[in-house]
Amino acid sequence: MRILAIGNSFAADTMEHVADIAGSMGVNSFKFTYLYIGGCSINRHFSNATNNAADYQYFVNEGSGWEDRGKNSIYDAIKEEKWDYISIQHGTGDKSRYTSPESYVNLSPLIEYVKKIAHKDVKIAFNMAWVPEPDSTHHEIVSYDGNQALMYEKLTDITKNIVMHIQDIDVISPAGTAIQNARTCIDKKLTRDRFHLSYDLGRYIAGLTFLKALYGVDLSNVKWSPEGVTDDEVKIAKKAAQTACEQPFSVTELVRPETQN
Repeated sequence: MRILAIGNSFAADTMEHVADIAGSMGVNSFKFTYLYIGGCSINRHFSNATNNAADYQYFVNEGSGWEDRGKNSIYDAIKEEKWDYISIQHGTGDKSRYTSPESYVNLSPLIEYVKKIAHKDVKIAFNMAWVPEPDSTHHEIVSYDGNQALMYEKLTDITKNIVMHIQDIDVISPAGTAIQNARTCIDKKLTRDRFHLSYDLGRYIAGLTFLKALYGVDLSNVKWSPEGVTDDEVKIAKKAAQTACEQPFSVTELVRPETQN
């Protein structure tokens, strides 16, 4: 498994646990990486690409934990490896919005740039963001008056009607839907600050979804979970990820494991 994520803090959340998840399934050769600028938007990614800006912190995990390898550019990171997938993650650090069509105008040219310099068999993934908590002060959900369901609806509309229509996107990882699915049957917050995912369960759900969407892994073979996550929460996380990949643009009401017949 070889993945490069061009991203931000949401990419960091998604990638945090993928090595432990993959390793627990018996995958003993992998390279998971991400390029990080906090809040980095598609517009800024495209600008950085065209200017060959080495403005990203480059994080790599090849089985011994995450290593910060210092500053890097999109070009150099792509050229480093024959990646299976290169993932792109939207961000709103420039006050752009997940649910605004204008925020995606540079997505297609960014992908075109990536495809030109990557090897010919690379696949492009798009990691769909999640919706903050209703009481988050993030500018976008504030614009929806804290209406989480409405923001999720707008986010999925954008993903279906804009992102999926970009020819060179091979797969979408529906992290946002997986988080919404889990929220239907769990009381605890899945974010640590009402915006970024919780270090344990939230990030676990995103990581499960990512590997399921990209590689089609059988989540029943995942034998690892973060410390502090209960057995019931593991079941919810796997079900949330599985159903999100089956129905990526609609919320599935989950049943708590202890109430199932």
